[in-house]
Amino acid sequence: MAFRARQEERKTAYAGISTLVLSVVLFVLSSTTSWAQHPTDPRKTFTAPDGSFSFRYSSQLIQCQQNKQADGGYSWIPTQNCAAYFPVCDDEVAQQSTAIACFAYPKNKFTNSVAFEAATFSVETMDRITTEKDCLSGSPDAIFVGRSGVKIQGTAFAAFEFGEGGMSQAVGGHIYRAFHGGKCYQLGINQATASAQTFDPPARELTKGDWLQVEGSLEQARDSFRFLK
Repeated sequence: MAFRARQEERKTAYAGISTLVLSVVLFVLSSTTSWAQHPTDPRKTFTAPDGSFSFRYSSQLIQCQQNKQADGGYSWIPTQNCAAYFPVCDDEVAQQSTAIACFAYPKNKFTNSVAFEAATFSVETMDRITTEKDCLSGSPDAIFVGRSGVKIQGTAFAAFEFGEGGMSQAVGGHIYRAFHGGKCYQLGINQATASAQTFDPPARELTKGDWLQVEGSLEQARDSFRFLK
């Protein structure tokens, strides 16, 4: 009788352990499924008004809008994200291009410093460029430096690095050009900063990790760019 009682106790214990293991497995599977169905950073799609291209972008990015002014010019809003001493959405001064899209990285825990002015991913067409040769050769300005070309979603782009500074402020980044449908398209990843030492006390400078978070979000939009026609 004692032996049989011990057997029954073992069976009860094993059954309890099996139930516990099964519960843990089901909880993990349920959590994994829930995470997959509800990603922490869902993507949205931007499609050009004329249907020529689209790209996917992080939901945390802020879409910049042109604010028309009485003198016929325009500015970009919201200014706290889309404007800086040096333009970050297009060349507002020369107006030699047509801006189609501009998305800015928000002010958050990575960019909570006055040394950070703005960072954007932009798309525009260069209106005064009418040939593929001129489009892919870049700008004669010294601030543009040619880099190895890249392919984005199967389309070849000429790549350039640029930088400009003045009044203790700077802008820099990368641009990518492709001649498509008779137009010169330019994608830009633009970063505007102010010298941290000009503030009293000196402002916090973004760390390498901070910039990786900013650039990663903008580069994701760039890497998803595709022509639709």
